[in-house]
Amino acid sequence: MFALDAPSSQTHQYVYSGSGMGTSRGLSSLLRIPRFALPKVVVKENELSGSGSTTDFMSRGTLYLTDSFRGTDLVNPKSLEGGTIYLEGAAGYLFGGTGSFMLLGIDRDLLLMGIVKPDLIGMAIRSAPAAMVVGGVNEGLQDTAGFALMFGQVKYSGLYAETSPRSTDR
Repeated sequence: MFALDAPSSQTHQYVYSGSGMGTSRGLSSLLRIPRFALPKVVVKENELSGSGSTTDFMSRGTLYLTDSFRGTDLVNPKSLEGGTIYLEGAAGYLFGGTGSFMLLGIDRDLLLMGIVKPDLIGMAIRSAPAAMVVGGVNEGLQDTAGFALMFGQVKYSGLYAETSPRSTDR
């Protein structure tokens, strides 16, 4: 989920999902630092880790409108709905950070055609009306650095209702 502050002082909420491919390595082995005793979950000779964050965790981002955007300002928040392609990177040892570069509002048919026939992925990318760069912090059972290329969708889910008393921290 991500939320965007509109010029009208309203905050709009979007839900996104995706699947794709990625790679990661142990952060302590990359930096050649001593490994502390984190609980291990071993799956077929590989380790499993996880991290997460809530709305209380700090994150920031910027939305950029592309040449494919129709109009001069983001008046209709649903114009960002559609397919998405995003690169996501993360690193952390118990506490970490993550960053994403997302193309939003891609024509779903073009995205599907681009996945099936990679020669057409350029058309899908050029159809994105907006790009977003976002970064934040997380915590969890992690000792990793990695990145992923994901394909998915973005859906507008209405106005964002801040339930935390820290509404000024966004």
